[in-house]
Amino acid sequence: MTSRTTTDAGQGLPGRRSARSVLLRRPRHPVRVALAALVVLVLAVLGDVALITSRIDHLDVTLAGSPEDQDGTTWVLLGLDSRTDLPAGADVTDFGTAADVPGTRADVVVVVHQGDQGTTVLSVPRDVVVRAPEGPDRLALTWLAGPANTVGALCSLGIPTDHLVTVDLAGFAGLVDAAGGLDVDVPEPVRDVPAGLELPTAGRQHVDGVTALAMVRSRHPEHLADGVWVPATVDPNGRASAAGTVLSALAAQVRGSLLRPVRLQRTAWAASGAVQVDPDTSMTELASLARADLGSIQVLPVGEPLAPAIARLPIRATSDAVRAAGMSCAD
Repeated sequence: MTSRTTTDAGQGLPGRRSARSVLLRRPRHPVRVALAALVVLVLAVLGDVALITSRIDHLDVTLAGSPEDQDGTTWVLLGLDSRTDLPAGADVTDFGTAADVPGTRADVVVVVHQGDQGTTVLSVPRDVVVRAPEGPDRLALTWLAGPANTVGALCSLGIPTDHLVTVDLAGFAGLVDAAGGLDVDVPEPVRDVPAGLELPTAGRQHVDGVTALAMVRSRHPEHLADGVWVPATVDPNGRASAAGTVLSALAAQVRGSLLRPVRLQRTAWAASGAVQVDPDTSMTELASLARADLGSIQVLPVGEPLAPAIARLPIRATSDAVRAAGMSCAD
């Protein structure tokens, strides 16, 4: 007697399997693909980080840092005004050549203190008088003798330096462009011909790197009144305030790039080629600062300009603001 068999049991068309077999075997391949993709992604990120890190230049400076009992960490961010490397496409008449303006000064000085009580950001007027080895001098000029001189000068104001980061004119403009430009509030139409600044309308505006740099460099602004450009009221803190406004906008733009990988990578690449840091500051620490919410930026209070000069003396409010931020420096 012939036993009953299923006609096509095990005899299906070549290459076909039962649905049950397919369902049981299918998940193994996506898992392998996902793991392989993850490994490739990790290797790519590590390689990218290594390459970006290798592009960062280091300053020839040794930092004493903060006293051991001090609360928190202090970053000193400097915008340098060397004319050696100007922004791409910039009009040299807006800056002058390296022969016209020799040397390098600390044009913008921003201090970020991160402590247990939060983060305090101070924009320090460049013309405040500080102690220097050769005698009292304006803060901006201390960089002419090198980074250690500027670090010591800040210490005379009670400001320590745990991390030092600098960027030049071209580097700053390039960084802003890589981040996609900045959104800034313009209270009223403003221009500054020597700085190359012209914003003929007020309100919220998106600006590129060269314009953002011009905002920071502006010293002789004019406002539009009844269709005529007239000199603005002189504000001794105008430059320091503008630096705070632009830095806040840049920090917001960088944080907004965290969910946009292409822009984030472009920004990191531009930053790595633009900044110089002290030898002990790591890429991880820089990335942590970039992600930080800086909040509002205050101008460090100092005295009024000493006519007819532009120098300004520290006052009681200067030291009070530094102490209130949690900073101290044993010089």
